[in-house]
Amino acid sequence: MIKRLIITTLLTSTVFLTPALAEDKATSFKEYLEQANSYIKSYRHFEASDALKEATKLGGAKHPSLHMRLGILYYGLGLIPEAIAEGERAVHLAPSSKWYKYDLAKFYYVDRQFEKAEDQFTTLLKIDPGFTLAYYYLSELYFKQKQYDMAWLSMNRAYRLGYKGQLLETKIGPLSSKPSESLVALDNAPKLFRFIKLSDESQAQKLTNEIWNGKLFENLELELRKNQSTLADFGIMTLDELKPDIAESLQNKKPYSRPLVIQTGPDYRVMQRVLPFDPKKWQQALAKTVSASKPAATKQIESTPPTAAPITATAMASSTTSVTDTSTNTDALITSKLAAFYALEAWKEAWETQDVRSYLSSYSPNFTPNRGLSMEAWKEKRTKSIFRPSSINIEIEDPVVESLTDNQLLITFKQSYTSDSYHDIVVKTLTMEKEENGWKIIKEREVKVIRE
Repeated sequence: MIKRLIITTLLTSTVFLTPALAEDKATSFKEYLEQANSYIKSYRHFEASDALKEATKLGGAKHPSLHMRLGILYYGLGLIPEAIAEGERAVHLAPSSKWYKYDLAKFYYVDRQFEKAEDQFTTLLKIDPGFTLAYYYLSELYFKQKQYDMAWLSMNRAYRLGYKGQLLETKIGPLSSKPSESLVALDNAPKLFRFIKLSDESQAQKLTNEIWNGKLFENLELELRKNQSTLADFGIMTLDELKPDIAESLQNKKPYSRPLVIQTGPDYRVMQRVLPFDPKKWQQALAKTVSASKPAATKQIESTPPTAAPITATAMASSTTSVTDTSTNTDALITSKLAAFYALEAWKEAWETQDVRSYLSSYSPNFTPNRGLSMEAWKEKRTKSIFRPSSINIEIEDPVVESLTDNQLLITFKQSYTSDSYHDIVVKTLTMEKEENGWKIIKEREVKVIRE
């Protein structure tokens, strides 16, 4: 009887005490967060980390952001293993968060766990192939692993998406052939668009201008998320997710061309086409380039020096197979001409995608503008003419490369230019000179206007 009374009393006590204990637990969780915030404001970061650690014990499974916040705090304190542990918990609890993957990848990178860092960055970029800063860090990662051409391709994606820094480029430049990713070859890839969705058209237009004045999509996303009064959504979408008439208007939009404001029902979206991310295709393209540029061994050298005749893009493969491994001059010539074709393609793609920075970097500081313009006046004029159209399409046919000197080449080709307001076809020549950062344009001339 006494035992039964004791058990009944304990059960009854538990029933009545549980709500009180739950309330104490909730209060403690809130108090720990307030303590952490207070310590951070006072620069007492170690004490803040202790308070956040207690908060994660009480509510971490429901709040993965707490684990990442604690991880970032550890990272700032130089406690990298602890930062990694908290970052891994955050990614485990919220596997679809690109930002958690981004931060965890940085933790791995600092800890020189390059394979794990690469896995996080590549997974992130497959979720969001428009994430500028992930391309930059991935480029740093490839550089550390001495994959210099891969580093350049990743860096170039970051540039196309608006990144402006040049520190890494100065390191990669002397070590990479600076291969150019062919946007034309990828034009049939799934048409993906990164977007920011807003309810106000004027705000959408304002964001578009901010992007072209140097802000990244990521910057704007973070700012809008912090602004609780603004309802905004972000992500990647395909044309299939849009109404047929809207999809049709975006069908021919070039990758990385200027963002547009599109009305989608009651909402407005800032949209820019991006390309899917697939590092295996980069590796395959680089392998093909190496294979195409590597001279094949033969028993006899051609009696006619390759410098005696121009070489076309379509004839490049047959030219390389007729060269012996012992012909150093011929080997250098073919390598130079291949590099010139890459430079031509990069120039065309920068112009077509309205990437003014990359376009202007195709020209040498020694470039001589036509019509007596100064370099600054020419740059201003070209910038306006590139930004003015809503879209640009350029086709290059029959490029022919001729050697002028050891360090100069002349490329002659037929160019078809089409924008939303203008069209012409011309025969053009570019004189290129080999500089420290690759082949640069020193002269540009229209030889003939073709009437249709």
